Amino acid sequence: MLNYQNYFISMLVVFSLVACGKSAESPESKMIDLVPKFQKAMCAKTIGCTKDEFAKIPPEFKNMIPPFMQSEEKCVTFFDNKMKEADKKRIEEKKELTMEQVNAFEKCIIAIESTSCDAFKGEKEKVTIPGCEEAEKLSGY
Repeated sequence: MLNYQNYFISMLVVFSLVACGKSAESPESKMIDLVPKFQKAMCAKTIGCTKDEFAKIPPEFKNMIPPFMQSEEKCVTFFDNKMKEADKKRIEEKKELTMEQVNAFEKCIIAIESTSCDAFKGEKEKVTIPGCEEAEKLSGY
């Protein structure tokens, strides 16, 4: 079964750098605008690219599908929860968001939206989206 959690966690570390109450020109406010776009793009691809594969799974094994991969709603909820956890960690570690991280994240969203499903069928449980390498590198994970 495909495991997207490691990839998602790496991307959520970028989310963790989101801070509230910053000016409209700040990296934090731009990231706040990008988070829903990321969620929509990632969840649409995740669900859309796996639905045919998951349809082949016998009913008695459907409970093995991670909840975040069962519907776009559950996927967005998963990201919301992970973002809150990561944001709490970022605040505790007193990390600041840079415009370089925001730009890499924005580039990654565009890559996710334009990539084929092949990228979401990573080998050995590793999902790599061409165009997201810099965002992953800047996340530190």
